[in-house]
Amino acid sequence: MHNLSAIGTAAILAFINCVGASPTHQARNTYSLYPNIADTSHATPALVDFLHGFFTTKSLHNIDGWASYFAPSGDVYFDAIIGFGVDKANIPSAFSQFLSQGKPDGRSYPLTIIGDMNSAVVFGEDTPDMFGYETRTIAAVDFKDGKVARWVDYWDGRHDGLIALKSPSDKFPKTFGESNITTTPNPVIRNITSQLNDALSTGNSIAAASLFSFDAVFEDRTTRTRIEGRKSIQQYFSRALTSAPYGNGTTVRHIVGSSAGGAYEWIGSPTAPTQNGISGFKLDSNGSITILSTVWDSSQVNNSTMEMLVQLAIQL
Repeated sequence: MHNLSAIGTAAILAFINCVGASPTHQARNTYSLYPNIADTSHATPALVDFLHGFFTTKSLHNIDGWASYFAPSGDVYFDAIIGFGVDKANIPSAFSQFLSQGKPDGRSYPLTIIGDMNSAVVFGEDTPDMFGYETRTIAAVDFKDGKVARWVDYWDGRHDGLIALKSPSDKFPKTFGESNITTTPNPVIRNITSQLNDALSTGNSIAAASLFSFDAVFEDRTTRTRIEGRKSIQQYFSRALTSAPYGNGTTVRHIVGSSAGGAYEWIGSPTAPTQNGISGFKLDSNGSITILSTVWDSSQVNNSTMEMLVQLAIQL
């Protein structure tokens, strides 16, 4: 037993040393600190490998090592819900306040990965022991020279204690580093995003639904709404677009992804329940949306408005 224990310990230590190596050449390992359940069907192998090292290092609570995955200049990490941005050098000090609320067994890992090493969208899970609360995120990610040039997390803070750290409105950032990204979005994603937001922002439910596959799924993760099928999605949009934050008057902040799918960060109208959100989606071989998931912060939205938005999912 002692020999087996020693061998197991040595294997884990060797793996941890591997994780601490240059993220540019990080390869996947059969040992994992977190559940390997991510849907990677719409991601390139290089992106999957990079993120395996990224999340493993984060789950080890090795914040200095985690910071090495980011590009060296400018603000590279943003939280669009709390409202802060930080450069690579200050990631360790900035995240220490969050980690202090968690426990050593806390884990952070991907659930769905879409895109390539140009840009991507990552659906993630932070377990309660990571930062003190369970948080489901959708992140827009841009890369430069094999490093993260911009990572922006979106989540709903309504029942998440981390929302207590939210910046006051007069200090909340208006941008999240999108102007620092000079690369052109993938033309497939740019085209579908343009068509979709044009339709949603003008209340054109028929045009918006036409971009979805026949058996598509639409999810609003904030209102816990799931609509199945193109026709039902169209009918939901016809009811919801005048009230939903991703509907009338919405503009596009930034686009990420590949020809397989991606995401766009959006800015709600001045009268919308919230001004910041993200919608991530997969595309089929015909370029139709097979599933779209959106999330936005409802922590400042009153209960009656939330009840109204939830009721819009009901088809009478």
